[in-house]
Amino acid sequence: MTFLVKNICFSILLIMLPAFVNGQYALRGGDQKEALPKVFVLGSHEDVYEKTISEYNQLLAVCDNDLKVAFEKWISMMLEMEAYAKQITYDLRGVKVWIHVFWDSKGSIDHIGYHLKPNSRNVDTKELNAFFTSFVGEYQFPLLTDSRYSHYTTVSFPVFAKRINKSTSGKEPDD
Repeated sequence: MTFLVKNICFSILLIMLPAFVNGQYALRGGDQKEALPKVFVLGSHEDVYEKTISEYNQLLAVCDNDLKVAFEKWISMMLEMEAYAKQITYDLRGVKVWIHVFWDSKGSIDHIGYHLKPNSRNVDTKELNAFFTSFVGEYQFPLLTDSRYSHYTTVSFPVFAKRINKSTSGKEPDD
C-alpha cells in the first residue's frame, strides 16, 4: 500500500510541477525581454550579453581583416576616451579593464561592458559607469559599415601607442 501511495504522490507532484514553474515565471514578468544596458559590468546580464555577442560582427572582420586598420581605429578611440576624461576632469590614470564595446553600423556605441582588472587602480564603479555613459553620448567611432560590430580586449590608461616611423627607428614602418 505504501508503494501505491508513493506513486500517487509522485504522479501528483509531476502534474503540479509545470503549473508551479509557469506560475513563478508569470510572477517574474513572464516573457519580458531583458535589455542590455548601455554600460554594464561584465559578468552581469549574462544571458542577454551572450545573445548580443552573437548579433554583432567583430571589428577586425568589418575592417576587411586588416589588423593595422582595426588597431588604428581602436587606438584612436582609446585616445579620444582619454582626451574626453581629461576634458571633464575624470582621472583614468591607472585604470585597467577588460572591455567589450558594441557599435551600430554608423559607429555609435550601443553598449560598453567592462570589468576592472585585479591590478587596476581602485575606482568607484558608479563613477566609471557615469564616465562611460557620458562618453557613449559624445563619441562617434570613425567606421561606417553595413553591419553592427564589436571589439573585446584589455585596456590600460594612460594609453601608450605611437607609430614608429623611419626617422626614429631607422626602419621603414610595415605598411
